[in-house]
Amino acid sequence: PCWLYEKEEHVDVPTVIHGASILSAVLYILIGALGAMTIPHVSPNMLESMMSGVYGVTMQLNASVFAFFIIGLGCPLFSVLTRMNLTGSGLFSKPVANVLAVYMPFFSSWLFYQGDSITQLLSWGGIIFTSVVAFILPIWIALHTLDTSDEQGVIDVYGRYTVSSKETQKFLLQILLGLSILSIAVAILGNFVADNEGEGIIFDEE
Repeated sequence: PCWLYEKEEHVDVPTVIHGASILSAVLYILIGALGAMTIPHVSPNMLESMMSGVYGVTMQLNASVFAFFIIGLGCPLFSVLTRMNLTGSGLFSKPVANVLAVYMPFFSSWLFYQGDSITQLLSWGGIIFTSVVAFILPIWIALHTLDTSDEQGVIDVYGRYTVSSKETQKFLLQILLGLSILSIAVAILGNFVADNEGEGIIFDEE
């Protein structure tokens, strides 16, 4: 990530990575658990329910502010980061990257804001693309690095344990890759089941 180029020399990379990962995981779990306890019967798009005014004016106002500042203003940031990745790698020129990362998402996204299409898009997009980016690609890159380089990484992955053999590291990474693929398959299966149950409920109501 780009912060590695910007950080001061005295900043310890493993401390930052481990601390940020643990803190974000705890916050995600707490926010999800508190939301589930506060609103037990909520639609899949929780923010939409809050902005509808069903839970009061205060909740509606706070949800609208959150949607604008966190989600709305975050979209241009992700567009800029995506464009930088496309141009920085030399894959595309700046005009083409602008079309792919800025213009096309903004002009095509409104088509999905009908019914529950956006919920389906976010659900399946999160499972497929986030799973690949967060689980599959890092492990694949680590396996590729073991085959092409002898340099040690910046982050001490194994902690106080010493794993010096490349064969052992590749074996552990292959196990981790298998578990990641299994967890993604379970998530996809669970999403299929949830979609089928939702359609069954709709048919029963009709």
